[in-house]
Amino acid sequence: MDCIVVIPARFASSRFPGKLLATLAGRPLIAHVVERCLQLPGSDATIVATDDEKIAAAASATGAETVLTTGDFSSGTDRVAHVARGFDASVVVNVQADEVLIDPVAVGVALESFRSSEAELGTLRMALRSTAELWDPNVVKVVVDGCGRALYFSRAPIPYPRARAAQAPGGGLAPKDDLDDIVGGHYWTHLGVYLYRRAALDRWASLPPSRLERCEGLEQLRVLEAGEVMQTYEVPEAPPGVNTPDDLERIRSIYEASQD
Repeated sequence: MDCIVVIPARFASSRFPGKLLATLAGRPLIAHVVERCLQLPGSDATIVATDDEKIAAAASATGAETVLTTGDFSSGTDRVAHVARGFDASVVVNVQADEVLIDPVAVGVALESFRSSEAELGTLRMALRSTAELWDPNVVKVVVDGCGRALYFSRAPIPYPRARAAQAPGGGLAPKDDLDDIVGGHYWTHLGVYLYRRAALDRWASLPPSRLERCEGLEQLRVLEAGEVMQTYEVPEAPPGVNTPDDLERIRSIYEASQD
């Protein structure tokens, strides 16, 4: 095998426990994620790494290989690395299980760019869709350099719109609707897909959770803090991930509209 997709799919979730077994169009969310990953160009296998037998059963019924994982994994990447050791693949793709309506074609384009480059770590980004997302801590933002390499990830609004905030009464934050003209191109949201060369994945998993990772609750900060380089790849559009029950309702609306 040259490339595998691993979906880390634990049952627990602080904001939405058991969300992967919640249903969309009568099927568990994990089934939708698996179905899309199976369509990813350039992948040889799709594996679901989970700690829950019901999730494993739903994934297996959709066509994925499943691995029941036990132990305390501090992040999805740690779970992915554990499972990937059982497969002979030079490139590993981690699709987070809450990216329910991820576009396999867009991921495939990013994967091809990654494989033809010298990058060892990669992830996806998309232009922020609204000012509400800029201030939403459930939406992870990323700042990149001129070559698209990640500089920092945060749940906070980055880069901070200092000039606009200074114009607000009392020097506080500007109202959200005053930021419409600076959102789009200046601000990027991070999507839950990672690309790893095998050696880079092993290096990531060998590191302990870092100070910034623990502070923000973002695993990708571990490797940035360690001095690793992470290339980002822009995708034109992607539905939001499912972090909360409200997110699921938005996904249902998007999915139903796409079926009309």
